[in-house]
Amino acid sequence: MVLRECQLCKNYAENYKSSGTIHVDNKPNIQYNASFWRPDKIDILFIAESPPFHSTKANAVNDSYFYNPNESQKFFGSPSPLLGTLSWNLLKLLRIDSKLTKQQKLEQFKDMNCYYADAVKCRIERYNNKIIINKTVKNCSAYIQEEIQETKPVAIVVMGSTALNSIKCFSPFKEELQTSKLNSLAEETRNQPIVIQNSALFFIPLPIWRNRLYLEIIDDTFDQLRKKFL
Repeated sequence: MVLRECQLCKNYAENYKSSGTIHVDNKPNIQYNASFWRPDKIDILFIAESPPFHSTKANAVNDSYFYNPNESQKFFGSPSPLLGTLSWNLLKLLRIDSKLTKQQKLEQFKDMNCYYADAVKCRIERYNNKIIINKTVKNCSAYIQEEIQETKPVAIVVMGSTALNSIKCFSPFKEELQTSKLNSLAEETRNQPIVIQNSALFFIPLPIWRNRLYLEIIDDTFDQLRKKFL
């Protein structure tokens, strides 16, 4: 199914008690034309969880979707590498100048032959401890599979458990990755990637503030990325 038309997860919040509300008509990668930022050759593909929920009525500068060029990137003081939004943190870990505008950062990200994708494409409103259920991850995994097959990235950085569960939905990753424990894989690949189908795989917790205890592992992984692929 064409992503723009996909409605597979419609009404999941009503059908499954644990599911967050999935806004199937709110796909920010389409809204912000993420494909424009895809380089001809991808050295590093970053796979994250899902786009942040953002009301269509809210101001665009507050929308922290990675490919929103209008996102505010202003911070006061000296923020740690994990203090900002996911996009701010990821670009800082790649040592892209924090003083640049978001548009300029995205241009440099593309020039570095990097690309970003979410495991789940629709915005999900998660309240009262609602989650992204496995059925939604499986539905969306076909799109990640297609992106990997089309772009053939040299390296893949899997950020977070949802991204890990997504790639384990299809071959060859479901056969070759023997565990679904992200922390185990992160520890294993902090010094040496796992190579599957000519792509070097790295695993890290999502680089956001709640995972600051894993900053050392995240830093070690990004050191490898800079030395080997950038």
